Amino acid sequence: MPLVADAVAVIVNLVLLACALPLAMRLVPLQNLFGFRTKASTASEKAWYTLNAAFGKTVSAICGAAVAAGAVMLGVRYGTDAPFWEYGFALLYAVAAVSLAAGVAAARIALRRMDDDRE
Repeated sequence: MPLVADAVAVIVNLVLLACALPLAMRLVPLQNLFGFRTKASTASEKAWYTLNAAFGKTVSAICGAAVAAGAVMLGVRYGTDAPFWEYGFALLYAVAAVSLAAGVAAARIALRRMDDDRE
């Protein structure tokens, strides 16, 4: 597989990381364009920041690790002719999808904790 196709797998995770970091750092105000948007997350500013921070931290951690691994794999891959590296790059796409699912799960857990605190 050419370098461009392998690099795209890393770039996908890098873009997700760049989108998730402002959410994790609570820099994105409640609005209609960007963020983890559900009825629960838009119910109040506290819910917005709490749920988006949980989502963003999870996605950032997973995608950050994937970007680091991908950078190492790119460096090693193009120093060898071993064909098994292609499977590693293909897995980076799966990691991107899993990071989003894990982010949603983290936001749901944060929502449950908020509900428990209200009681």
